[in-house]
Amino acid sequence: MKRVSITTIARELGVSTTTVHRALNGDARISDFTRQRVLEVAHQLGYRPNQNARGLRLSRTHTIGAIVTGISSTFYARILDGIENAARKSGYGVLLGCSHDSPQKEQEQIELLLERQVDGLIIAPADPAASIQHYLQLVHEGVPLVFVGRHVPGVPVQSVETNNVSGGYLVGQHLCNIGRRNIAIVTTIASKRQYSYVHERIHGCLEAVQQFGNATAQVIGEDILETMPLPDFAYRAVSQHIQKGGMLDAIFAINDDLAYGAIGALLDLGLHVPEEVSVVGFNDEAMSAYFRPPLTTVRTAVCQIGSEAVRLLVEAIEGAQQPVAARRILLMPELVVRGSCGARLPIAVQDNSNQPKPKEGDPL
Repeated sequence: MKRVSITTIARELGVSTTTVHRALNGDARISDFTRQRVLEVAHQLGYRPNQNARGLRLSRTHTIGAIVTGISSTFYARILDGIENAARKSGYGVLLGCSHDSPQKEQEQIELLLERQVDGLIIAPADPAASIQHYLQLVHEGVPLVFVGRHVPGVPVQSVETNNVSGGYLVGQHLCNIGRRNIAIVTTIASKRQYSYVHERIHGCLEAVQQFGNATAQVIGEDILETMPLPDFAYRAVSQHIQKGGMLDAIFAINDDLAYGAIGALLDLGLHVPEEVSVVGFNDEAMSAYFRPPLTTVRTAVCQIGSEAVRLLVEAIEGAQQPVAARRILLMPELVVRGSCGARLPIAVQDNSNQPKPKEGDPL
């Protein structure tokens, strides 16, 4: 017979696994009414407590949970490297979950990790808009939590991210410096356009183009709503834009996967990269240096994102400091110039001290 877990009880009652766990353990923060409901359902379902887990919870388990959207991309794989290395040095183990950008799967992973008695969670939010109430519930229940890669306005949780505005600014500045005047920005598929990093990368690029004053930039692909792999989406967006008479001599792809598809579309349409069209990506995925032509892209401090998130989480778990509501730690990226943009040598980076910074309350 399959063992009944607290996740099963939580799903039956429509509450969090933390609530169920606290009710089963007589936590005073749970009302008598809720505790009684939990005990009744647990009895009906035949729940038997895991005595080993109960014993561990009397003290910390020195285990943290990490939930990312997936591990197929270099971006999250390297974040996990940073998390694992920093956690090990701090005396913690790591349990991993993947959401695959599904809010439902993310919540299931959160519940599973809490059932495994992790001391805190590091999460790359799968869909901030859909999950905000769940995050707020975790905060209310006192679960130590740190976001990576994205932040969620309105949720008092610290986050560690790339300074995406600066990254977008570096791209716009570089393309203008090498003489490009019609820049197409390839965004993500519809379900991801709400994310903070998308808006910030676009904003940074547009700000740089506006400062130069002799170039234009526009977002393309916004009318394509189908869900598909990112390279396929970019291929369609670029193809449709050009076939409709759209002008471009440069493409800024919001991530490297989009850049791969964009280059494929250009080549199939008979356009030469970089002679006729420069292409720049973002994230410096593992294959970008070996793509043909090698992809100019923005490199992010991904391992440091992971290690910094662990530092913040361990401080919250061990009570070294009071949580700082919604503080965002932004790590500076760098532009890696390769063959896809046509610049023979890296352009000297100008002083970016006056470029815009992301603000709390920006779109998700």
